[in-house]
Amino acid sequence: MSSPRETIYDPFNSWKFLVFPTIKATDIFSLFVKATLLVTTVVSISLLFYSAFSNQSQWLRCPECNGVLLSGHRKLTKGNNAFDDSYQETNVSHIYLALVAPQKHGISVGTTVSYGGGLKSPEEDTSRFKYSCSYGSRSALHIARIVKESFELGLDNVRWFVMGDDDTVFFVENLVMVLAKYDHNQMYYIGGNSESVEQDVIHSYTMAYGGGGFAISYPLAKELVRVWMGCIDRYTSFYGSDQRVQACMSEIGIPLTKELGFHQVDIRGNPYGLLASHPLAPLVSLHHLDYVQSIFPGMTRIDSLKKLIVPYGMDPGRTLQHSFCYDLNRNWSVSISWATHTTVSVLEDGEATGDCFSNVSNMAELEP
Repeated sequence: MSSPRETIYDPFNSWKFLVFPTIKATDIFSLFVKATLLVTTVVSISLLFYSAFSNQSQWLRCPECNGVLLSGHRKLTKGNNAFDDSYQETNVSHIYLALVAPQKHGISVGTTVSYGGGLKSPEEDTSRFKYSCSYGSRSALHIARIVKESFELGLDNVRWFVMGDDDTVFFVENLVMVLAKYDHNQMYYIGGNSESVEQDVIHSYTMAYGGGGFAISYPLAKELVRVWMGCIDRYTSFYGSDQRVQACMSEIGIPLTKELGFHQVDIRGNPYGLLASHPLAPLVSLHHLDYVQSIFPGMTRIDSLKKLIVPYGMDPGRTLQHSFCYDLNRNWSVSISWATHTTVSVLEDGEATGDCFSNVSNMAELEP
């Protein structure tokens, strides 16, 4: 009879499972995924804090981006904006003004005047372009091309192209004041509507009327030139040049920026009501003055304009703007519109009666 086998006790046997556990392949994959998610989360949070509290340009190296700053939806170019120490405020030398005359008053079509220097007579031939408006003139095609031809002059230091008619009076200091509010590096189409509801309905409330004048920034003029040849033939039935310009602006995707100082003056008779109710905006232009009565009674239209220019020269921005003062002892309410008229309202038993003075010199009659 054999002796029983002697059992040998191994003290490390119970620890083998803890030190070298049995690991399945699925457990390894799950552990790897969790570790990857953890590392990705930590890196993402770190980058978020880094980008929020540090200068982005230190880690984003882009040679093409060195000259460009992004501000919301705008693109500003360094060296030509307010961030540059050499930046120059918009002045009259930055404006190219084109005055168009559709063969009247002895002036050739498309006479242009540049405050920045240089004169040009735009090309005459428009026969290759289509025009099907039965009650209009083909001169509208030529007038519409003046922005393109003015841009192609290649003049230096031009920020704005301004177009108006030969019977448009521009108040240049106020024009500069208005355009200086806008970044000329952006695409801007600036002007005003007609005072006539009928005209606005026939044409468009989103169109800048050419008689009142409109301004196009240099970048927009550049884009307009690029699409012009194809765009102008798509609107053959339009009456005027300003309609064609607005149609092309719509294709580019640039809306009208309205400035209330541009005046088409599509009225007849006495312009007193229009002038007396001028909005809080610099007077930029007056059109159709040969179709309305003289601004000042008893004077010719030319003499009236000369008279208006005198106070305008003293304080351009306040022209046609109202100032109010009150005399409680006399129950007077005095409204003064700089350069044109003074109105005195006398309050009696809660009612007001008004006397109108259409001449600034009549202020002497108000002296006690």
